[in-house]
Amino acid sequence: MAKLFAPVWRPYLVLFLGGLAFRLVTALFFRQPGYMDAYYYSNVAESLWRGRGFREDYLFNYLSQPLPTGLLNQPSSVYWMPLTSLLIYGGYLLTGGPSFLASQLPIMLVSSFLPPLTFYLARDIFPDPDERGRRFGWLAGLLMIFCGIYAPYFSLPDNFAPFALFSLLFLMCCYKALRLPPASRRQAHLWLAGAGVCAGLAYLTRVDGVLLLAVPFLLLLLGRAGRQPSGLSLGGLGLMLALFGLTVAPWLARNLADTGLLFPGGGVKTLFWREYNDFFSLNKPLDLAYYLNLSQPSSAWGIGPLLGSKIGALVENLWLIGRGALFLTPLFVVGLFSRPTLERAQASSVSNISSTLKKPISEQALSGGVTAVAEVSNPAKPPRLWRRAEFLPFVLYVGLLYLAMSLAFTFPGTRGSVFHSSGGLLPFIYLISFVGLDTFIDWLGRLSRPRATARRRQSYSLLIVVAFVLVSLGFTFSLRSGWDTDYN
Repeated sequence: MAKLFAPVWRPYLVLFLGGLAFRLVTALFFRQPGYMDAYYYSNVAESLWRGRGFREDYLFNYLSQPLPTGLLNQPSSVYWMPLTSLLIYGGYLLTGGPSFLASQLPIMLVSSFLPPLTFYLARDIFPDPDERGRRFGWLAGLLMIFCGIYAPYFSLPDNFAPFALFSLLFLMCCYKALRLPPASRRQAHLWLAGAGVCAGLAYLTRVDGVLLLAVPFLLLLLGRAGRQPSGLSLGGLGLMLALFGLTVAPWLARNLADTGLLFPGGGVKTLFWREYNDFFSLNKPLDLAYYLNLSQPSSAWGIGPLLGSKIGALVENLWLIGRGALFLTPLFVVGLFSRPTLERAQASSVSNISSTLKKPISEQALSGGVTAVAEVSNPAKPPRLWRRAEFLPFVLYVGLLYLAMSLAFTFPGTRGSVFHSSGGLLPFIYLISFVGLDTFIDWLGRLSRPRATARRRQSYSLLIVVAFVLVSLGFTFSLRSGWDTDYN
């Protein structure tokens, strides 16, 4: 226990306890789940508590196949995934029975790990002797405690928090494998194995977790196209897929036993919605012919409305992703395209310059990673932030999520899927935003009072944290008035 309070662990403990305390505060604003998703997960958890297993006594939608023959004792979680209900069930076991507070407790615990992970992310990307790592870690970790419009949802019985945790861990495993040199392929395989488990847990939380698996394949293709060596390999990606399969196999076996299908939820049908209300349609085929207006033709649908829905989704989902950054969006954009130096690489080049230059490229990479080598060889012009190994998986996942939810799953995307799936992006968004703040202040220092740069960083950073506290509390409080009455 004494080691837990050691200086090296103290920031993580403080941020975890701070996150948990704030989750408890926001939880007090609400008395019931308040909307359909959260009710569904809680109801399935109650079925588990009563010893019935994953069962439900109602029809949620008509997408699943085969259609049930009755209302009672049907397989549950065929469309929405089971892991959130399992977490809530753990809360029921812990407290001795179903209650709203019991359903919130495991979700609050899961989301409380996000602030210390954010601190670790900053320290890992900007390590000693780079003073920015600790400063960025505290600032981004504090923002992750309050987390703006996500504040109420990280304490409610929904999949926001678990999906954020697993997707964040997946992206971290990816960048750790990516920045390793080919000579450290065995270590990279371990990170990719971890990525496979995290992707499996993300999939068991939300079906669109399967999108994560595309990220390392794209990284490998981009690396080979650009002749950039890394720890990624086809063998490592095969291991990732194997671990993903082992993680989800028990649930797929349950689906097969209960429904006769591995994937009974009908999620592919969401590709062919003409409107969100098709979610609850019984007599629409929801296939390509229907989507192209060839079957059940409607004057309200056609090539114009189809293209309009895509364009509208591209605009709306861009706004939805930006909502996570709130007023930090301009700083995020500046940070993403800035060229911050890596002090670790510079320090290494000063102390070991003679030995480093005598090493072949693969050995140079061992001492500081592929990105660090690039910066040592060209210290005057380091790569833009989005091109660095630590941020490239994040950038690719943002692009995949945005395009998939806008162009493919258009109506589910704009009605909550993008919002649900973006929580794990927040630590990267906050960290990049503070890099952007530093860049902006450096620009400002060139125009006036360069000696005030350090003081400006402190004051502007404090203003951002205070603003996030106010926005988080204000948004949570604004939901309170109608939350406990709308669904009674």
